[in-house]
Amino acid sequence: MSYEDIPVDEQTRLVQLQPDQADKLFELTDKNRDYLGEFLPWPPFVNVVEDSRKHIEETLEKRAQDVAYTYGIEYEGEIVGDISLRNLNDTEKTPEIGYWISPNFAGKGLTTKSVQALTDLGLGSLGLEKIIIRANPQNGASNKVAEKAGYVQVGTETDDDEPLNIWSIQR
Repeated sequence: MSYEDIPVDEQTRLVQLQPDQADKLFELTDKNRDYLGEFLPWPPFVNVVEDSRKHIEETLEKRAQDVAYTYGIEYEGEIVGDISLRNLNDTEKTPEIGYWISPNFAGKGLTTKSVQALTDLGLGSLGLEKIIIRANPQNGASNKVAEKAGYVQVGTETDDDEPLNIWSIQR
């Protein structure tokens, strides 16, 4: 199932990744493995292009089931990160946005604008009442993105013995 790309600004858009882009996503992940692994649990499990292809195929399946929207963050025609809105139609969990971007593109406002665009989709056309972002307290950049995107820190929790700040926005 196909879904629309989301324009973010003149140079940036959120794009539905396709399996034939797995090599690009893997290269980006592999090049930034240490950086991403500092706060994200999944980089050690992405070891070959096929792992990235499987990730893309799973995101397409989840979209077809209406449980998640996942996009590549594309800047000037290049995939520079990944963002998702997940836990849709799950009565046990609050819808949540997660994101990462290559450190070469951090600090340009791309992630903040991408979060705002995906938040607008969630609270707007998807009709969600609330969206959260969970960020490690030591990950200053991720927490700053949440705040700049209009989220408010509402508490903390622990997940797998890791502390997480909880950021929330409501319609």
